[in-house]
Amino acid sequence: MILPNSPLLTGTDNPDANIDAEGFFGKDGLLANAFKDYEFRPQQGQMAKAVEDAIRKKRHLITEAGTGVGKSFAYLVPLIDSAVSSHKKAVISTNTISLQEQLVKKDIPFIKSVMPYDFTYCLVKGRSNYLCLRRLNRVFSSRTDLFESKEEVADLRNILAWSKVTTDGSRSDFSDEPNPKVWERVCCEPDTCLGKKCPYKNECFLMKARSNMQEADILIVNHHLFFSDLALRQSEYSLLPNYSCVVFDEAHTIEDVATEHLGYEISNFKVKYLLDSLYNPTKKKGFLTSVSDDGLKDFVSDLRKASDKFFDGVADWLDRDTIRRVREPDFTDDCLSRPLKSLSRMLEDRFEHARSKEEEVDYKYYMNRIEGLVQTLAIFLAQDAEDYVYWAEISGRRFRRISLDCAPINIAPALNGMLFSRIDTVVLTSATLSTEKNFEYIKGRLGLKRCDEKLLGSPFDFANNVKIHIPKKMPDPNDYGKYKTEVVNKLKDYLERTEGKAFVLFTSYKFMDDVYEETAPFLHDLGIPVLKQGAGLPRTKMLEAFKRDVGSVIFGVDSFWTGVDVPGEALSNVIITRLPFSVPDHPISEARMEKIKDEGGDPFQEYSLPQAILKLKQGFGRLVRTKYDTGIVVILDSRILTKPYGRKFLSALPDCEIIIE
Repeated sequence: MILPNSPLLTGTDNPDANIDAEGFFGKDGLLANAFKDYEFRPQQGQMAKAVEDAIRKKRHLITEAGTGVGKSFAYLVPLIDSAVSSHKKAVISTNTISLQEQLVKKDIPFIKSVMPYDFTYCLVKGRSNYLCLRRLNRVFSSRTDLFESKEEVADLRNILAWSKVTTDGSRSDFSDEPNPKVWERVCCEPDTCLGKKCPYKNECFLMKARSNMQEADILIVNHHLFFSDLALRQSEYSLLPNYSCVVFDEAHTIEDVATEHLGYEISNFKVKYLLDSLYNPTKKKGFLTSVSDDGLKDFVSDLRKASDKFFDGVADWLDRDTIRRVREPDFTDDCLSRPLKSLSRMLEDRFEHARSKEEEVDYKYYMNRIEGLVQTLAIFLAQDAEDYVYWAEISGRRFRRISLDCAPINIAPALNGMLFSRIDTVVLTSATLSTEKNFEYIKGRLGLKRCDEKLLGSPFDFANNVKIHIPKKMPDPNDYGKYKTEVVNKLKDYLERTEGKAFVLFTSYKFMDDVYEETAPFLHDLGIPVLKQGAGLPRTKMLEAFKRDVGSVIFGVDSFWTGVDVPGEALSNVIITRLPFSVPDHPISEARMEKIKDEGGDPFQEYSLPQAILKLKQGFGRLVRTKYDTGIVVILDSRILTKPYGRKFLSALPDCEIIIE
């Protein structure tokens, strides 16, 4: 959507464009003159100039900007100026919703109020975020038999009422998040869209959003949408219009997101969901209830049995493992592909005799979904995708989720060909991109061969505001029992010192759960509330409670190491329970380390260590979010003192007092 109060440019050349980006942030610049409490930060101007130069020279740029630099402003000004003066769109891609909201609701409107000319911007969402009025009216008028409960039907009625008042039509505009199963029946999908032939084309929320996107100078997307678009462009389709420059904020997450979008996955849940939506024999619900063909319904029931047999075979192959790398093709009996193909042919036959255009669309939807499952299964069982790693995994306690996954071992060649060689300027920025004061690790992982580089520190006074505490006699983390006991003892000590107000960061759920069980009673006796990730409360609710109850403690794993912003007294202590080396036996990590070794490299020095250094920097960065924040960071892993690689971890952190206890 185009946000309020952002009128479109006329399209004529703007005489005010091509401003001096570094001067904009100077002591006498536009920003200082417009904002009476402006704080001059030289790093911000330096970053703005680096981005401006990269765009002007059509070069790529990688820049690390420490906390407090104000990097979003630093890239926004030259990016906007270039887009307006050149009449070429620019894209900003983020990993988290919170940063998107900050850009759209705060940073860009503020920059807009200061800039000497007008520009437009647009938050771009994937099509499944938008309500399809045609699907809604079809489902509501004749297909409530698709839904399995009164609650789902009630959700559908709420969506219908909301559709009459919303101007946006996207899921985020809905006050209460609708049931995902219901939303999937009424959202926009590429294989259910009638385009210009749709009777609702004039009211279509997606078409309005796409029209706004075509008019905007700056497009704000998330990494998942960006890489979905990048993958689609290989088949001559696209979600985004053409652009000449992209800025990746939170760029340290790119490798993981790109790996996910270049990989494939099929699970028993995914197959079951599709079959249930076709026909659920227990509840007599699903699309086929409208088709007078008992033979087709019976075939779906038989296919359900074939799916159960196939995934039970995968579970038997896994034996007692929860995750295991698959190294040979056709490792299990494929009793699923043939019946899936047969079902697709049966639906195609019905499609030829569909009674209406609407019914044709429904048949096509299911045929496409089944074809996707067949193709993914074939890719996995044949294992002929070059340089991919394959694995099987089982998870869930109440319901077993059994999945087959594959992903590229090295995304660098793909990103170099799909992104860096195609776009004039790609800017990568984050507070955590460098290891050992350089960018060689991240450049190698992403395939970025030639680029400008800018390494900027933080304007915050870490030396006076932060102290790092390191106990010098911790047991080896590989001695689980002794290490757990000592971590519990140290947590009690350090959490009592700061009266809570802490994040305790772990690298595994099991270790977190075991430590929590022995620590929580002590903290409760002290009156310190404890919140544990995975205990049922969503992360956002945990953060709200943590901020509200100053003195509380969060026990968290991966998602609390990064992208979490808690300024002020509420967070005065960050405890790192273990140096964050990734699990070496996860199939992706294992395959990547094998590849480095096969090429004559050192997997630990070239992969495990730099990855862990970046993660430690991210965890450390949770503590200081404003210039007023103070506190301690505790590292309960004495390998940082005793191992040769320990100094690399410490040198990557801001300069501050280190207390060895």
